[in-house]
Amino acid sequence: MGKKFIEFSGMLIVLLLMSAAALVFMAPRFGWRVDTVSSGSMDPALKTGGVVITRPVGPEQIAAGDIITFRSPVNDALTSHRVTMKGGGPPYTFRTRGDANEEADPFAVTEDKVVGKVCFHLPYLGYVAGFVQTRLGLLLTLCVPGGLIIIREMINIWRVLTGNETERRYRI
Repeated sequence: MGKKFIEFSGMLIVLLLMSAAALVFMAPRFGWRVDTVSSGSMDPALKTGGVVITRPVGPEQIAAGDIITFRSPVNDALTSHRVTMKGGGPPYTFRTRGDANEEADPFAVTEDKVVGKVCFHLPYLGYVAGFVQTRLGLLLTLCVPGGLIIIREMINIWRVLTGNETERRYRI
């Protein structure tokens, strides 16, 4: 029971990590953006270090309460904040505020500055992505799984050679 649980848990973790990686790497191919949350202005909805997946939408598809990613009119930095009010149209303007901020943003976001609407948030994945981009992170990402596979196969070969295992069974 314990061994089966550990195998199942390991496979589940690998499946979840592969799904998250596929989402992060495939999203840009469909025009979606993948960005790391770098401040706490949207706590608790978007945690610092998380990843947000933003899909492009028309301004008419954005409503008060939606979280949008936009280029700040002040410094052109990408920002993800909640829409508090939608005005005009067309062209549309949006008033935004970070959930953790007491004041609304001091500017209106015009529709040409809107990148898209936030669809998914993957907490803490941004920390992992940032680490993997370092030399040590890349080295560990490649060497640790490779080393574990080599060790496991060496154990299997040893068992066959010593007669402890006559038949190799592969589990899928």
